[in-house]
Amino acid sequence: MNSTVTFYITRHGETLLNHLHKAQGWADSPLTERGIQSASQLGLQLKNVQFSAAFSSDTSRALQTGKTILTAQGQNELQVVTDERLREWCLGCWEAENNTKFISSMMNELEIENDFSELNFRLPEVQEIIYKSDTTGMVEPFHMITDRLESFLKDTVDDFIHLDNPNILIVTHAFTIKTLLYLFSREMLRKKPKIKNVDIITIKWDGKNFSIFA
Repeated sequence: MNSTVTFYITRHGETLLNHLHKAQGWADSPLTERGIQSASQLGLQLKNVQFSAAFSSDTSRALQTGKTILTAQGQNELQVVTDERLREWCLGCWEAENNTKFISSMMNELEIENDFSELNFRLPEVQEIIYKSDTTGMVEPFHMITDRLESFLKDTVDDFIHLDNPNILIVTHAFTIKTLLYLFSREMLRKKPKIKNVDIITIKWDGKNFSIFA
């Protein structure tokens, strides 16, 4: 069977820490009312997509977003399965830091003057800064993040490739999605320099390669 596997990958809805403009990695916070509404709207936009499975990271914000999407989309009987491989980057001592301070610190460290989007093309270096400044012992090096994401995608392809062109819903996080773009379609980082809440990209496995559409 010549089947493809299509992943619909979205960022969770707005959270309390997002609303307060705080950096959020492994730290979790609940969806705001706006976050719930935007997840419902995304579900309505996806009402014509039949999902074979749904996954989220093991954070409450991603799980709640996934359930809200499926309820609005009409597949609320489909269970959202959590998988820690879909987690956001751990930000270590930068968790819950003011976003502006976090971003400006990264730009200063990398000697980037004005172009915020250049950070996207230097993700391994950004992660190295976070990793070296970590005092918690929880931050992963960049290769561990890419390894877990690729492992998830390949395992999921193996589990669902026997179906007739299955669609898979994934709810994850901003840096995680940027990492996927960095891996499979770096030019897409110019088109999407910022991953907003409930932004969605599509990754397709064609039997040989992963391709990204935004």
